[in-house]
Amino acid sequence: MSASTIGTFAGNEQPLNARRTESVDAPFILLLSSEKTHKQFGNVNVVHLIEKANLSVTLCNLKNEVLGFSAFVDYPQFEYEICEDNLWEKWIPNLGVNMLNMCTPINSMFMHYFTAQQEFTMATATEIIRAVFNAVPELYFVLLLIKRDQELEPALANIFKPAHTFKCKGGEFTLYTCQRHNHIPTLHIREAVVEDTDDLTPLFTNLDSLLTQSYGDYFISEAIESQSDHHHCLAAEADGKAVGFMSISSAVNLEFLQDTYELDVFHGLAKPHRDDDLVKHVESETSMATISSVSVDSVDPNDEAAQHEGEEGSGAKQETDAKEGEEKEESATKADGDGADGGAKADEDDVASNAGGSGRASVRSNLSRHSSIEGKLSDAHMCPSPLTNDKSLQEGRVVLNPMYSQLVEGDDKKKRKEFRPIYAGKSNAFTIQLFCIEEMHEMRSVDFLPRIFKLFPDKDFAVISLPHLVPEFPLIQNFVRVTPRIGSNSPHELYVFHRHGLLSSNFVVRKARTDDLDKVKTLVEKIAFKERLIADVEKYNDARRDEMGKEIQVFVADCRDQVVGICVISREEDIEYIRSHYNIEDFIYYNHHRRDEHGHLHHFVLNPIFQNFSKMFLKEVLRQGEKSSLYYPVYAHYDNGTATQHSLITGLNYLVPIRPRRQICYPMQELGENLPSDRILNDQLPYALNHINRKLTLEPKVVVNASIVVVGASDVALSFLEILCFCPHLRFNNLILVSRRGFPNGEFDANVHTFSNDDIAKMSLRTWVTAIKGTMIGLNRGHKQIILNDGSTVSYDYLILCNGQQYHIPDPTGCDLQKLATNHDLTPAALYRPFDEGKIAPENVIALNDDYEYEQLVSWAVQLIEDHEQAEVKKEMSPVVIYGRNFASYLVVQLLINCGLKGSQVVLVRPPLFNTQISANDDDGNMDTFNEPAISKLVEQAMQQLHVKVLEDHVLAKWTTKRNNVGNDVVTHVSFTTDTKPLDQLPVSALVCLHPKRINYETFTALNDSCIVFDGRLTIDADFKTNDPLVRAAGPLVKYSRRYHASGSAFRPENQSSREIGFRLAMSVLPIFDPTLEHLISPAEEHSSKDTIDLNQKLVPLYHEPKVIKGELPGGFTYLHVRKPGARSVYELDVDKSDHGMEIVTGDTMKGNYFRLHINQYNCVETITCLVSAENYHMMLPASNILQLYGVHERFLNNLKERFNDNLIADLYGYFRQPWSMILFHDRFPDFKQEIREILSSSPVGADNIPSIEAMVNSLVDEDLVIDESQRELLLKHFEAVGQRRSVEKKLLNFISYNYYHLPMYAKPGMI
Repeated sequence: MSASTIGTFAGNEQPLNARRTESVDAPFILLLSSEKTHKQFGNVNVVHLIEKANLSVTLCNLKNEVLGFSAFVDYPQFEYEICEDNLWEKWIPNLGVNMLNMCTPINSMFMHYFTAQQEFTMATATEIIRAVFNAVPELYFVLLLIKRDQELEPALANIFKPAHTFKCKGGEFTLYTCQRHNHIPTLHIREAVVEDTDDLTPLFTNLDSLLTQSYGDYFISEAIESQSDHHHCLAAEADGKAVGFMSISSAVNLEFLQDTYELDVFHGLAKPHRDDDLVKHVESETSMATISSVSVDSVDPNDEAAQHEGEEGSGAKQETDAKEGEEKEESATKADGDGADGGAKADEDDVASNAGGSGRASVRSNLSRHSSIEGKLSDAHMCPSPLTNDKSLQEGRVVLNPMYSQLVEGDDKKKRKEFRPIYAGKSNAFTIQLFCIEEMHEMRSVDFLPRIFKLFPDKDFAVISLPHLVPEFPLIQNFVRVTPRIGSNSPHELYVFHRHGLLSSNFVVRKARTDDLDKVKTLVEKIAFKERLIADVEKYNDARRDEMGKEIQVFVADCRDQVVGICVISREEDIEYIRSHYNIEDFIYYNHHRRDEHGHLHHFVLNPIFQNFSKMFLKEVLRQGEKSSLYYPVYAHYDNGTATQHSLITGLNYLVPIRPRRQICYPMQELGENLPSDRILNDQLPYALNHINRKLTLEPKVVVNASIVVVGASDVALSFLEILCFCPHLRFNNLILVSRRGFPNGEFDANVHTFSNDDIAKMSLRTWVTAIKGTMIGLNRGHKQIILNDGSTVSYDYLILCNGQQYHIPDPTGCDLQKLATNHDLTPAALYRPFDEGKIAPENVIALNDDYEYEQLVSWAVQLIEDHEQAEVKKEMSPVVIYGRNFASYLVVQLLINCGLKGSQVVLVRPPLFNTQISANDDDGNMDTFNEPAISKLVEQAMQQLHVKVLEDHVLAKWTTKRNNVGNDVVTHVSFTTDTKPLDQLPVSALVCLHPKRINYETFTALNDSCIVFDGRLTIDADFKTNDPLVRAAGPLVKYSRRYHASGSAFRPENQSSREIGFRLAMSVLPIFDPTLEHLISPAEEHSSKDTIDLNQKLVPLYHEPKVIKGELPGGFTYLHVRKPGARSVYELDVDKSDHGMEIVTGDTMKGNYFRLHINQYNCVETITCLVSAENYHMMLPASNILQLYGVHERFLNNLKERFNDNLIADLYGYFRQPWSMILFHDRFPDFKQEIREILSSSPVGADNIPSIEAMVNSLVDEDLVIDESQRELLLKHFEAVGQRRSVEKKLLNFISYNYYHLPMYAKPGMI
């Protein structure tokens, strides 16, 4: 939960902790239930209640023993039949009780269940109620319905007071109420006086000493004494003591804020003026002019305060508009204040008041220099630029879904110049300069808000800024975060609160009416795809259904008769597809949700000033729409009309992204009628799925504002970002990817990407990550900035370097061929020296590093063939030279042949390979690329048959150029040195460079000049940290520090799985931000003492996922190779080892049906090689299936060794296409194996004195090393006798039954 409480029990004192209930608590909760519990609440399915309740609270002790439980829902029990359609807010006024008239769905919930240990019920009930009011600041009333003939439990009777007795269809009931102010009193906010200094000074000094160091010991009293009409100080009082302090000022530097942040949706924080220049600014997400100056009746803050005082009945000055308000550290934003780690200051002097001209100029210069930035989709609703227009679709090279793209990739010349509106009006905002409050009262810091707006009745906005590293506290959670303008480098986050945000009692969600249409049109006037939204509303008004007959529901958020939000949902018809393709069961128990309770979110628009009500809006939509879950897709490509059925919702930040599931690729012919249903196999446009359910509406995310800049769009970087973006309880506001071409497309497999195009689409990193196109050429560690090639800078709090190594155009050695120079005259440095990037390379020389360059090569090759065929005078085409000695070079040969070039028009030049720690390569020496003689022989023969010329051990010596028709240099001839005589003047059409591969020189100079330790590669420790703890790195760019003695090829990142490296990198960073992982922060990071370094910091991480290579080889052969991570030993030597294991080979390379499995000495699959010809491509198993065989014990493969030795397996392709093997490819099968292992490693249930199977095996191995047959029989008898065999079988049947929608080919008990 968001807050923990500590309590004690009289006579049996022990600490208590209130937390959110988990489903695993259900058995322990049932043990607490008594007969009285059943009489009061009925026979309740506890698991179902936990799943459906908005908030379930468990009280436990330090041993995590469940002592009490209660569940709270936003509607009364169905079975009581009190009201229809959960709309209890229409029923409750009919009771005629004045106090109950203040109950609204926003500020009230019903208790559906309570139970506790008998001796602790009183304290348990009190602690749970306090925890609930703390966790949900909007909550004022907890209601309890009990049948009239039932006596309320004493513990609850002490908390709940009877309000009314009534009759309904379900019987006669008594309604009890519990009000917040009886448990969490409202703070008294008054003007601060100098005498408060004694109480307030310890609050500030306990949090941070920066303010005292900067302004002296008496800065609080000086601030209080300097109060005026433009500067006020307030104190929060509890029990006669000042427990909180706030300093506010009307001095706001609007020009700086307007230049730095996207304030256009807030009218620039200025008053409307006739001289405002807003003509070109027509694309803001929601028109503030229609809301901020509105007919929300011109709110009087005194009236609003009176409303809040009346909401709690007799308690004078009771709760104001409740919201969280923690503080802890506010923000010291003086000129040197951003180093205050959690200081207690949110001073606008730097960001708002004292921002001089130089500060503004630097921001503006960065804005003008950043020419290619793609803003993230989750912030799009705060941006003034159009989300799209039709013209943008033709401007980019890669066309994205227009409603999800602010900028499309294309030439910088085509980028539209950003228009900035000019606001001539006076300031409409004041700033919170200083704020602090005691931790025990921080949840009531929201009580300051009504008072501060009274002090500035002519201002509509309160603003506060925080350094990035200061976590959000409860007060800030009531504010709306303002998106920084693209390219700004402000070290602060700006938050805004509009006075209408106090109108929680007037914020009403209801079903749309016909007369709302004009108001909706006004609300959505400026958003993309408003036509579709309006059309859906009109269909709802006409028939309540769309053109396909699917039910539509439309809800509006109303504030004082003005529509400030709209939500359009429908029934989710593809729930089987979603369940099978996405991990929604990480968030819901599917079997506890009816099919009609799943909803599809089409549109969601909420005025920016009410953004903090987004979750309340969604919660009400779920309640009134009788839904338990909502799903919202984000499509990556605008391929058909599916994506246009949605608009980009403004509440995307409040949904959680759902990780996609890996799918089984089914052999259709072999399975026949045993295939899964068409709903699961249906091939849909890939999309990223976002989700919210009833529980998540009251579960806050931890907001991380730290600026995490990732350099390089490598597979490691994508894997790192994937982990961060898919953390459901974290929201990273400032994830930035700096890459030469932005996000990769995943179109080409020729560069052996880990992520396919569909993978990237389902991750939708564009939703959460801002992409900047550029190359890092400098690093300023003092200012925590990287410098890009266009001169702009990007600020960071944590820098992640994943730019790896790239293929470069080689620099000709310049050897004198007339003197018959040979390779023996060269040094390794000459071989690996890249072309000077300061010079312009010839036009027809290209190095292949990303999808864009592969696309260029393909386009060029196709155009070359067309030009040759259309030429009037036919000349022999000069060959294309591929310069490289690696796997990618073979793929490029076949790629060019597929484009239409003849084999005789392709020349493969292999440079000699010297062993070096600098270049990325997976060998210690001149090893065969495939490391498998049969494959190497086949490829060489295929190239001979294609007439591809191969030049072995040739080094580029020089090239001859000439000017083409447009005045650019092109290479016409190239010359090489060899081990013997040189090859001079080989004619070429183009030179494709796949050598050398090394670290970019600009990257090296940036790191070296900033004193980052560089030893051939960037040096890191076992936690991926460089000598600067704020700079981490991974991938082929790095090597381990020499103190680890891990310099061999076994430890090189290029010999590990890029996806696993990215995962490990993310797990090294997450503990810094994730409160649930704080225990994983190493002592070395938490303390500066070198004597406390953890032993794990002395060991490099071990990787387990396989290294995968795949592609199409010359001759049209499809190739896949899977091997264990680490060093690659020579195949011939490895086979001769005594502990090599067993080779299982079927088919033949020459026949194009080759399949090899290497079973190691532990009987697990260690190496897989598959090769099929174009004619036999139908035999090839999908790579996603084959990868699941790696690391699996041969017994799981249906006793593979025994069957192969008995000559029962003639074709491994056919063997793994049989129905029995489908379970091996299931994405949850590894979890099932782990569960089986846990059964075998634990003692039988109820027999702790009996050793586990694993313990017995270890004991036998320790004695004899080898287990004989008699011992095996003994283990088998023990396995059956203690019932563990039955447990394993039951676990298997349960697994198949639960995942039967994926595995219908298996029979279950009762089917035969």
